[in-house]
Amino acid sequence: MNAASGMNQSLPRTSRSPGPQRIVILGGGFAGVSTAQELSKRLGADHRLALEGRPGPAADHSGSRGPVSVTLVSRDNYFVFQPLLADIISGAIETTHVVVPLRRMLKGVDVEVGYVEDIDTVGRHVHVRRRQSGARFTVDYDALVVALGSVTDFGAVPGMADNALGVRSLGDAFYLRNRALSMLEEAASEQDPDRRQALLRFVVVGGGSTGVEVAAELADLVHTARRTFVALPAPEVVLVHSREHVLSEFGERLGRYANKKLARAGVRLILKRRLVRVEPDRVELDDGTAILTATVVSTVGNAPHPVVARLGSATDPGGWIRPDATFAVPGFDRVWALGDCASILDPQTGRPMPATAQHAVREGPHAARNVLAVLDGGQPKPFHYGQQGMLVSLGRFKGVGEVLGIKVSGLLAWLLWRGYYLLRLPSWDRRLRVAIDWTLELFLAHDVVEISMRRTRTRPGEAVGEMAGEPVSVGARTDGEEELVL
Repeated sequence: MNAASGMNQSLPRTSRSPGPQRIVILGGGFAGVSTAQELSKRLGADHRLALEGRPGPAADHSGSRGPVSVTLVSRDNYFVFQPLLADIISGAIETTHVVVPLRRMLKGVDVEVGYVEDIDTVGRHVHVRRRQSGARFTVDYDALVVALGSVTDFGAVPGMADNALGVRSLGDAFYLRNRALSMLEEAASEQDPDRRQALLRFVVVGGGSTGVEVAAELADLVHTARRTFVALPAPEVVLVHSREHVLSEFGERLGRYANKKLARAGVRLILKRRLVRVEPDRVELDDGTAILTATVVSTVGNAPHPVVARLGSATDPGGWIRPDATFAVPGFDRVWALGDCASILDPQTGRPMPATAQHAVREGPHAARNVLAVLDGGQPKPFHYGQQGMLVSLGRFKGVGEVLGIKVSGLLAWLLWRGYYLLRLPSWDRRLRVAIDWTLELFLAHDVVEISMRRTRTRPGEAVGEMAGEPVSVGARTDGEEELVL
């Protein structure tokens, strides 16, 4: 099957040494990065790791285990430790402390930054587009690992795509923090009481672990920031969830505990209700009620990456790749899939494995070993991992979770949550930085500064949030005269 039918086959290609076999990994998240790390470690130990454009090491005496190059294609040149994104919202940790440059993490691995546009499984190459210039090129492969993750699905609720925010990326978390502080600034000068309350009300949709953590950290941020405004009414964070209690996967007892702790933290819970429409100034629920708000945050709804969805026969009815137990994709030669983009059935339960970082960091090394086994003429092994537990932060000093079958809550769960993720950070310098951030947070107030991302413009209206007619620079062109030259 050619998933890139109709694509321009004359695109420039990255330089390629004729000798080494080439493993290409798509995606710079937990699954893709952990796969690349394991390949780098094993190939490096065997003196088989080759860099593109440089002479590779020679094959061993048997001639069957030759040099191999590893290339990772990512939309960003850094890895984001996503479990700590909620802490960016409240300011508990510095933004840069949850990111690590990919080239620093992946010694001996070639990193290509760009957007994956299509996969040609017949010609064995991937079509990629550069972020800045838009130039297109292809990356050839002998073995392909697809770990592109998922994308946010706003399509389930009318108006969600136009009027809601997501919290999937570092930019999302940073934007939400700035948005919340901007709403407080605007509310401070708003004379209409209804409009002021709408500005101060933040609606979070979804009571899973992401929704709960976002709601808790957002409440911490706005309540802390509000203390610096003299006459501003109290902000309100509202969490809408379709079930009787949040964190349903933890069971009723811990779910009810989380309900109680969130309420004490100032989060208003609306349970057993669903959104049916999102407007610029309100959300409508399935019981006919409306909540006035200027900020809606969606933590529900995932969809397959568009490139993944186009693989056709390799996907399940939902559009997710359905690999076998070794991560190999049926019907494709030397293609593996893992992480959030894949629906991997647990051989013990017959159900898809959870799309969590905990699984992804274990799938990656196993996939790397299977890829090398196939390239070297060996047999891949099926994957199985029994989840050890889950932990969720409910804000300062409060958490909930289950570890090795034991349910924990309160301060102990919060300490376990912080300790686990601190040890899972990918480098010692990031662990030290985050540990210092968390320690200082115990004694110092959070910064509540909105950091503007606007830059000096040559014409108005070029950036989201920039108003028409906003002063830019002396001699600036009027809007629409000509395009900027990048």
